[in-house]
Amino acid sequence: MHKIDTRIQAALVTGSARRTGRELALWLARQGVKVAVHYRDSKEEAQATLAECNTLAPGCVLVQGDLRDPDQAARVVETAAKGLGSLHVLVNNVGNYLRKDLFELTPDEWRDQLESNLYTAWWCMRAAAPAMRDRGFGRIVNVGYAAGERSTYNRLTVPYHIAKTGLATLTRSAAASLAKSGVTVNTIGVGILSNSVVKPVNPPAGRFAEYADLCNALAFFLATESDHVSGTQLDVSGGWIPEQIL
Repeated sequence: MHKIDTRIQAALVTGSARRTGRELALWLARQGVKVAVHYRDSKEEAQATLAECNTLAPGCVLVQGDLRDPDQAARVVETAAKGLGSLHVLVNNVGNYLRKDLFELTPDEWRDQLESNLYTAWWCMRAAAPAMRDRGFGRIVNVGYAAGERSTYNRLTVPYHIAKTGLATLTRSAAASLAKSGVTVNTIGVGILSNSVVKPVNPPAGRFAEYADLCNALAFFLATESDHVSGTQLDVSGGWIPEQIL
């Protein structure tokens, strides 16, 4: 696995109380990076994640907020940076997932899928980028969806896929905007995990992704040698494409 840039000392991982965010936060802590563990409602789980992170990298902090609200997102980023002393990495992991027929979705469900998967990344990015730009260094990693750089059609996950395609556009645009300031912006395209809600019967690679595979992708984006890799999406999918789930 790649060795991360030695300048990376502090990171905020959104939605890190459990599942993917928790594993990414723990991996960063194992590398000696102080982590801001973020949660919205899962306080007890977040506290457990924080405790584990602190055993690996003392100085980790807990931050709470609903990132769908731009003011709360800005506060979370500011609180994380203040608590950690700085902020070198932002991992935008927050995002709800709902399988429901397009014309059965309520307005609130539609809005939540878009806001939690796309808006949250932008609100946090716009809050974190100025300090990174002024410092001349920073790494922003968005957690997206495999093949998210092209349109995906599934009547059960329409707003989710709209949001993830938008995230790919945001990644490329932000990378170009920040390119001269030493800040990179990339996306991990998550395929089917072993604990995913719905899985194809015969995955191309013969297995599903594990959290370790996602951590490997994160390590690549944070490696010193990857300072010219920006505006891209790295799919961790084992060759799987969304059309395999109908």
